[in-house]
Amino acid sequence: MNKLQSLAQTMVLLLVLVLATNCSTEEEDDTPAPTNDTSIMPSTFEGRTTNKLGTIRVNDRKVTLGVWDHGQIDGDIITLYVNGEKVISNYTLTGSKRTVDVTLKYNGYNYILLYAHNVGSISPNTCSVQITADGNTKDFVLESNLSANGAVDIIVE
Repeated sequence: MNKLQSLAQTMVLLLVLVLATNCSTEEEDDTPAPTNDTSIMPSTFEGRTTNKLGTIRVNDRKVTLGVWDHGQIDGDIITLYVNGEKVISNYTLTGSKRTVDVTLKYNGYNYILLYAHNVGSISPNTCSVQITADGNTKDFVLESNLSANGAVDIIVE
């Protein structure tokens, strides 16, 4: 009977730990995101100037980004950053869309930046990007070369 009681106590302890872990995770998710009222896009990144190519408005911080080569597939290699964090690294663009789910860090202004590792066989490096948030989809093109990054502001309304 002692072994059975010990096993039962261990199971109860494990259950309490699992519940406590899940509760703390849920509390973190409920914390409101900070708000940026102005653009946080850097003027330079990795030693290159940043060219602002536009502004996209979305209604949700949870987005899906899709990327593929814009125009002719020519061996473009990119890294895609969201608010300075890599979300796609050293990726050779193809005609097929590669997707990644991202939670934007802020309400208000965020940014997406394209860093070109090369310009493929046709300069500049161009990347079609699709952003889907709350069921709404928008397509745009980012362009970069070996001296300038292309970027867009993403505003969460």
